[in-house]
Amino acid sequence: MKLMRIINSVLRSPLSKFSLHIIWGLAAGAILLTLFGKLASKLLENELILFDTSITHFIQSFASAKLTSFFIGVTQIGSAYFEIALLLVLGWYLLFRLKHFWETVILVISLAGGSCLNYLLKSVFQRARPDILHLVEVNGYSFPSGHAMVSTTFYGMIGYLLWLNLRKQGKSSWYVPVLTVFLILAIGLSRIYLGVHYPSDVLAGYAAGGVWLAACIIALQSIRFYKGQKYNPNI
Repeated sequence: MKLMRIINSVLRSPLSKFSLHIIWGLAAGAILLTLFGKLASKLLENELILFDTSITHFIQSFASAKLTSFFIGVTQIGSAYFEIALLLVLGWYLLFRLKHFWETVILVISLAGGSCLNYLLKSVFQRARPDILHLVEVNGYSFPSGHAMVSTTFYGMIGYLLWLNLRKQGKSSWYVPVLTVFLILAIGLSRIYLGVHYPSDVLAGYAAGGVWLAACIIALQSIRFYKGQKYNPNI
């Protein structure tokens, strides 16, 4: 019994909790990076045509006027203009109302860093957009999807911060990751439905965005720990 209490005490220590968060973050990042690498390899070997074509045709087989209007609205939530406006509002609230300086910094980095990384990756792969009807105006390269990637980093970080805050207050928080994932998936799906991205673009965007999100979360928790704050995974 004494040994169990010692083990339990060690596992509950701030360093152990911090280490577990780092391990989970690194593991998730490694898995997503591997997925991105696989997709990039398949793209360079021109082995994604059948995959992309079959999924695109299936999704667009449900096309209707109402569904098109819905997805045009959804895709706007993943636009740079909308995300920057939302960042300004949330940044102001986090910084001046809640006095959460580092949370604000990391939220900015999640959006700005994700956008810059997406631009870099697009420039490297230079994949042309699908040669089909585009239901919204687009420009630039296709791989990986900027909407999918940046929505994963930005909305993923918003969801994470909200989840932490609700847990700190002892409130129910299970629905936050569910809604966050639903929003990110809907934004990615809208890009395929509207004909501006291949499915593999969207999957690659999720993978690359997930890697950057994991890095941002690790950075935030590292700052909290090394700044000498009382470490608690629930805050």
